[in-house]
Amino acid sequence: MLLVLKYYFEELRYQKCLVTVHSDNPASVALHAGLGFVREGTLRRMVYTGGQFYDSHHYRILKEEWERSADSI
Repeated sequence: MLLVLKYYFEELRYQKCLVTVHSDNPASVALHAGLGFVREGTLRRMVYTGGQFYDSHHYRILKEEWERSADSI
């Protein structure tokens, strides 16, 4: 994941990375939080799986935030 973000920000020169994480995936929520992503919003009841609806969380990290968090990882 760190290599992908490095390529995304340094080679492709993007300024913001956005990801969508389903609320029923705590491992993915923890991964993105640990990498420095910040939750920007939630779309409620967006995912239907296993007979239930789940929220969809949207996380972002800016280039400057990634640079700071990459130094501490």
